[in-house]
Amino acid sequence: MIGLTIDINDSIFDIVTNCPEAADALKELGFDKIVNPVMLKTMGKIMTLPKASDAKGIPMEKIIEAFQNKGITITDSKETKQVEGI
Repeated sequence: MIGLTIDINDSIFDIVTNCPEAADALKELGFDKIVNPVMLKTMGKIMTLPKASDAKGIPMEKIIEAFQNKGITITDSKETKQVEGI
């Protein structure tokens, strides 16, 4: 699916539930454990993209780019703007 939008402040659980394509982007970035169904239902409910970025040491710019390559736009509801990649 192309043209999807997710919020950077949503939990990984909500993101993957509402946008299954996001799981592919996360796997490609090395977040394979968080998209495991058991982990997704537990840790995924408290983990956000920025927290995952910090935990794995992967720059947000790289995460944003991976999502954009899947046709997914990342917004920030707290900032009410689109999050720009590189």
